[in-house]
This record gives sequence, C-alpha cells and structure tokens, in this order.
Amino acid sequence: MNYVQFGGTGARVSEVAYGTDNLGNPFGADEATSRELLGRVLDAGINHIDTADVYAGGRAEEIIGSYLQDSGRRDEVFLTTKVTSSVGPGVNDYGSSKVHILNGIDSSLRKLRTDHVDLFLLHSFDPSTPVLEMVEALNDVVRSGKARYVGASNWASWRVMEALWMADTHGYARFDCLQSEFNIVRPGLANEAIPACKAQGVAVTAYSPLGAGFLTGKHRAVGPDSETKFGARDDERGGSLKRKYFDDRRFAVVDALKALSDESGEPMIRLALQWLFETPGLTSPIIGARRVDQLESTLEALSARAPDDVMTRVRDIADEFAESTWVNYPPPLSLQITARRS
Repeated sequence: MNYVQFGGTGARVSEVAYGTDNLGNPFGADEATSRELLGRVLDAGINHIDTADVYAGGRAEEIIGSYLQDSGRRDEVFLTTKVTSSVGPGVNDYGSSKVHILNGIDSSLRKLRTDHVDLFLLHSFDPSTPVLEMVEALNDVVRSGKARYVGASNWASWRVMEALWMADTHGYARFDCLQSEFNIVRPGLANEAIPACKAQGVAVTAYSPLGAGFLTGKHRAVGPDSETKFGARDDERGGSLKRKYFDDRRFAVVDALKALSDESGEPMIRLALQWLFETPGLTSPIIGARRVDQLESTLEALSARAPDDVMTRVRDIADEFAESTWVNYPPPLSLQITARRS
C-alpha cells in the first residue's frame, strides 16, 4: 500500500480510504462480515476509515467502535466521521448549527468508543446556518481535542474558500479536507474544486470512485444483469443512483473501458482507480465493499498499475465524455492536467 500526504497537513494516509456506509446496512454487510471487512482492510495497509453518524442509522459507527476496541487497532487508523444529516426527530437533530455539531461529535465519539476522531466533516452544506457559526463550532471541536482535522463534504468550492477565509480571519482551525463524488463519468470536481483545494493545501477525498460499481461493468440498463446493488433497488437511494448513472453516454464509457480491459488484460477497477490516482490534487478515492470477495477484487486491482499506453487511452475515453458533458465548461482534463502523479 502506498501512502500520501493528507493535503497540507503532516498526516499520511493510505492512497485509498475505506468507506463504511455498507456496514450494518440491510443492503450491505451484517456485523460479522463488517468486522471481517475491517480486519482485512487494515491488514492490507489501508489506514483511512471513513464513516458518518447516519450510516446504517448509526450502526456503522457502533460496529467500527466495537471492532477497534476489541482488536486494539485504534492507533492504526486515521478515522473520519461526519455530522449534518438528520439523526432524530428533534429540531436540532440535523443541520450544521453549533448545537448539532457539538452534540454530534460527542455522540459519534461514544459510538466509536474513542476520545477523538482524526477528521470531522460537515456532511453537506446547511444553508440555514451562517458559515461563520459552522467554522467556529468546528474550531471548538479541534481546540477541545475531539478532532485533529476538520472539513466538509459535498460543498461547492466557493463555499470552501469562504470557510477558509473566515478561519484565517478569525484565527480558527482551517478546513483540511473536501470530500465529494468524483469518477470518470462524474468528473465535475476536477474542473474547479480540486485545483482550488490543491492551491489552498486542502486534501480532496473522492467517494463513489467506481460509481457504486457502475464502472466495474456489472450494471446494465436492462436484463437480469441489472439486478445489482442499485439496479434492483426501487427505493430512494437506488433511484438516485440510476438517475446519476443510467444514461446512454455513461454506458458508452463503460463499454469502451470494458473493451480496453479485455484487450489489455487490465481490470476495469484498476483503470478507473488509476485515473483518479493520476489526478493532481486528489488525495485518495474512497473504496467500498459489502462482501469480502468484492474487497479482495479491489485490493487485487490495487496491487499493480496499468502501463502508460493503456492509461493514455483511458484518459482519452474520460476526456471525450467530459467534453460531451460539460458544454461551455473549462477545457477537457487532458489540457488541464500538465503533470500527473506517477
């Protein structure tokens, strides 16, 4: 496992993080499988574990806390959790008010059975709370020793810059991370947010690097092969994922990557993740797995790198999609990226 600098901080994290929204989830892993997955992740050298207070209704945090306490492996982990989403019926049980942030960190620490997290993120932007209040509350969390670093998830880049300015102006803890969706067929983060964060020393972590499995080729628009994690789901999350990914242009990208994978012998997972590794300013993608065999497939893909000539063709496929999608947007990634991480 390779390790990278976490933005402008002195911390080092594995080049991939492990996302835990499947742990304890009815559509994911039961507790026994969740513990097995966590052990395999740490054994593989992945030290960044990403969770949130709402994953599986709080069960993910509880399972992680129980596993880390029982195994004695807490010190091996760069642990991330999040706050903002609704966790109860009360009027202050959601959002990014100072009340909810300070209550949220205490609740997460109890479930995680630890006295601190390494990274505490606002899970989404709360338009009802002043940004200065959010920044001040996160500063209180850091100063109390309950989190080492703070940041945000799913924020526009200009909002991140606003928060950085307020932190600098008031002498508060700065945002050290932005977490957002980013992959070959959802590439918008590279147009503005990643360069802006890179310039400010803010780490960027990417969830859904494989598009919830879409970029592995396992989802099809119709037919029995569509009976997969969100292909078969008729709930809100399944519908949201279908709206994001199920269209002809994105299926064309998958078909092109599948053809290249078959020709080169390089797994599709490797091609999709390596494209992310080669994006300047991206700290790490967040992989997920609800079964041990899924995790092993991803770890196998991470065990080697595709050659430059193959990755040139991957970038061509990605750039062609970006050009067809981002009308009147900045130039394609091939023109923006002048130096790639080796």
